Amino acid sequence: MRRILAVAANTFRESVRERVLYNLVFFAVLMTLSGLLLNKLSVRQDDKIIKDLGLASIEIFGTLIAIFVGVTLVSKELERRSLYPLLAKPLRRHEFLLGKFLGLSLTLLVNAALMTLGLYLTLFLTDRGVELGLLKAIGPIYLSLVLVVALALLFSTLTSSALASVCTVSVVVAGRFSDVIHNMKDVIPDAPVALIQLLYYALPNFGNFDFKNRVVYGDPVGWSDLGWATTYAAVYVGLVLTASALVFERKELP
Repeated sequence: MRRILAVAANTFRESVRERVLYNLVFFAVLMTLSGLLLNKLSVRQDDKIIKDLGLASIEIFGTLIAIFVGVTLVSKELERRSLYPLLAKPLRRHEFLLGKFLGLSLTLLVNAALMTLGLYLTLFLTDRGVELGLLKAIGPIYLSLVLVVALALLFSTLTSSALASVCTVSVVVAGRFSDVIHNMKDVIPDAPVALIQLLYYALPNFGNFDFKNRVVYGDPVGWSDLGWATTYAAVYVGLVLTASALVFERKELP
């Protein structure tokens, strides 16, 4: 466990050096300016717009970081040949992968926390108050980002960074339209039902983490909903990380 935590800490430090967190400055400025502008333009709906914009921004910024940093977790170590000294030590390949996953998950947690602070600061400066209920949407958003990291890590063990980025983006986009895929069998005549069902259950269903509209417009989000999202993320991430470890254990290093 100590070796995994050491890799995780090093990954977190590398992510900071890569200036990943600089997007927070842009996010904070964007949220503050947009909030102050909306405060002048609207009277009744600006608080909902600010919340919706803030939650969507947290999700989009986090997803981009998870994809484009996650896919380089393994390939960058191979290109720099810094992986070989690590594996020469008593460090198993699956420990290396798990450490990388935990390190980037921590980076995303810091991102999400600081962007959440920026959203609350904007609401405070525009006299909209601080609603802790927003955390019921932000928590599942973070779980979805952890899932994206796991997918990016899987593809990074299979292929190059560029192709891994394309594959991860494709799976994430498909997962956000999983309900559309599920309904294809009712829309398309002679649709391959078995294939559609297989895709629906194999692809990650990111709709399980989307509570933004319900939170913004005051619809209740129960603990059972949050519990299901957490369970789904834990199971899916566990399966993806297991697949990543199996692939990486059999991968021939150049």
